[in-house]
Amino acid sequence: MNHLLPGFESKQRVELLLSLTRISSPEVIAALTLHYTSALPAERAAARHGIELSNFMRGQKKLEQIAATVEAIKAIDWAKLQSPLLLTSPLQPKQVA
Repeated sequence: MNHLLPGFESKQRVELLLSLTRISSPEVIAALTLHYTSALPAERAAARHGIELSNFMRGQKKLEQIAATVEAIKAIDWAKLQSPLLLTSPLQPKQVA
């Protein structure tokens, strides 16, 4: 499942996700950022930054893995926030059934 949508990601989000990887090539970073922020096809983003498509795809796969982990963490946090104990305000009396 893809967690990142080309053309719909902010530059800041892509940079933060990249910071969680070991991707260090400025060209790969630039191509991935361009792809996810502008929806430029992968082949064109790789060519524009002078990298092989295979290197781009390897970076893309790693970025998707990191995004999947971040989304899993967000799901856990969201489930905690939905807990019935957290939905009652300390200022409101609890209703007894």
